[in-house]
Amino acid sequence: MPRSTRADKIKFLSQDELKRLLSVISDKRDKAIFLLAYRHGLRASEVGMLHTSDIDWKQLRITIPRLKGSIGGVHPLQPDEARVLKSYLKERNSDHPTLFTSNRNLPISRKRLHRLMGDYGTLAKLPPDKQHFHALKHSIATHLLDAGAELRFVQDWLGHSNIQNTVIYAALVSTTRNEKARSLFLKLPRF
Repeated sequence: MPRSTRADKIKFLSQDELKRLLSVISDKRDKAIFLLAYRHGLRASEVGMLHTSDIDWKQLRITIPRLKGSIGGVHPLQPDEARVLKSYLKERNSDHPTLFTSNRNLPISRKRLHRLMGDYGTLAKLPPDKQHFHALKHSIATHLLDAGAELRFVQDWLGHSNIQNTVIYAALVSTTRNEKARSLFLKLPRF
């Protein structure tokens, strides 16, 4: 009987599943939350820590806070992220310093984000085991690696202080691994 590994327990969305998820979200706040959480590999508790002052609109950057021993930093904002954020902030009726607030004008809670993921995940017809908010962080890690990103870049992007936390994702990505293996083995002797 095969042993279960940590990599076996990681659930991430395919790019098609991610597109379906984002397409069912019409609320501007929620769209901004889910897009930022995915793109920047945010934990649910880190989303509630973001402040409006973390966004540098001139440089199109955002300061990312991290928890659980991870390393925060400044990330570039992609044009679609900036557009979604501006649209949300334009209609927001609050001058609260927290970027994403609840209907009670408090920082959005981890519990609420998990509930939203379940609701939107069901609408997007995601498998139940992928309907947890942390799947967004797992998804960006695997998508970046699949697109050919170097392991050290993904480590830095996710704020991992230990490369072992990033290496796990490499085992989940087969497309890039297969292509690299083919090109490398073409350079080796044939037997």
